[in-house]
Amino acid sequence: MTIDRSQTNVLEASEERFRLAQSAAQIGTWEWDAQGDTRSLSPELHRIFGTDADDPDNPEVWAARVHPEDRELLRRQMEEAQQTGHIEVEYRYNHPDLGLRWLYCKGARVGDQTRLFGIVQDITARKAAEEASHRLAAIVESSDDAIVSKDLNGIVTSWNACAERMFGYTSKEMVGSSITRIIPPELHGDELRILQTIARGERIEHFETTRVKKTGETIDVSLTISPVKDQTGKIIGAAKIARDITQQKKAERILRTSERLASVGRLAATVAHEINNPLEAVMNLVYLAKERADQPDVRKFLVAAEEELERISHLTKQTLGFYRETKGASPIKVSAVLSPLISVFSSRSRNKGIDVRPEIRQDPDIYAVPGEIRQLIANLLSNSIDAVDSAGRIRVRVSATREWTGQGRCGVRISVADSGPGIPESARSQLFEPFFTTKQEVGTGLGLWVCKSIVEKHQGFIRVKSSTTPGKSGTVFSVFLPAAQQQMAAPKNLKQAV
Repeated sequence: MTIDRSQTNVLEASEERFRLAQSAAQIGTWEWDAQGDTRSLSPELHRIFGTDADDPDNPEVWAARVHPEDRELLRRQMEEAQQTGHIEVEYRYNHPDLGLRWLYCKGARVGDQTRLFGIVQDITARKAAEEASHRLAAIVESSDDAIVSKDLNGIVTSWNACAERMFGYTSKEMVGSSITRIIPPELHGDELRILQTIARGERIEHFETTRVKKTGETIDVSLTISPVKDQTGKIIGAAKIARDITQQKKAERILRTSERLASVGRLAATVAHEINNPLEAVMNLVYLAKERADQPDVRKFLVAAEEELERISHLTKQTLGFYRETKGASPIKVSAVLSPLISVFSSRSRNKGIDVRPEIRQDPDIYAVPGEIRQLIANLLSNSIDAVDSAGRIRVRVSATREWTGQGRCGVRISVADSGPGIPESARSQLFEPFFTTKQEVGTGLGLWVCKSIVEKHQGFIRVKSSTTPGKSGTVFSVFLPAAQQQMAAPKNLKQAV
């Protein structure tokens, strides 16, 4: 028979290509005759096992190197393969030079033969990657920070357990949705800029902003965002770490407020000292003029001026609530404080065409510091006059009531209601914080804070309701102060400074 040399060359070339492919993929082939207990291993498989093709004890050498914890598994799989004609198993193997390796074995019987044919592949790198992935997943899930990934269109692709706790949305709700779901509408432009930065391959660190929880609550967060690349190095998305810094921001605001209040306290002491001396001189001149005045109406005006100067003197000392009241508390009626205040504010209200109408329904005694109750009502009334446009209305109502929360104590309700434009909902939670104001040009942001301090000092509380609906807008401040007989039980509390 004539041998075609060209066919031989093709066959040899194919075998060489097959050996090269095996070597590149770290795949060895084997043939096992279970009945005769004979084996045939490819050169690449000998390299994977670290065995010598000429060593007659190869089976014993290989078996001894299988990891002790995997030997029983492998023995069982080989026994079952004799019956089923199929084997597929992963096991650990101690290579003499490379150390511990992970190997994957798969084989099957061909036709009705007793022999099995199969492959063994070194999958150590894959196992290491899987283990690293599992470790990373465990870290992500147990992290105290929200860890989120998204594509370059802002669509969420992963959402860890902390993200669920922080924002209130489950992974099922967020994966596949836009990240703008948790971003305030006014900050959507920031998200576009973030995605553009990530697409350029740049990293964003410690970017402080706000996000919205499922409940609608806004929280402060610090974001660190990194590009995510595929195997070719192409940027396909972003990985984001979000840390809730709401409490940190709140502590910073409290610290800044404390520092500013300390500065105000020092300023208050200076103001009281510098203004009180000329004020006393003016009071002395008014007193002398009153003694020499002949006409009754002049004397009446001078008496009123003297009363207001005394009030100014007291407020100067009491500036911003840092002065300790010396007169102490006593039983008073709110109407006795309210009537003179209506007269004091009459010129301001008249100039704006505002109808200020007091309404005294019931007026039980309260145990209070008169000057501070006067300051409380004056601040609320002044705010309403500032808020109301011309031809507006202000109602000041005093009535007996029971507190609407807590112990149900008897007391007095003071309501100051105006027809102004209302207070935006976003500002209402901050109204009683020091230095917060909605009056950009004239407001100091201390009036309502002082009011709240006075009310709490007198064992009461204050609340606000407001509407910005056109045609139905307005604001109502309601103050509850307990009746005198209930406050008398703890008079010492009312002698402390605000």
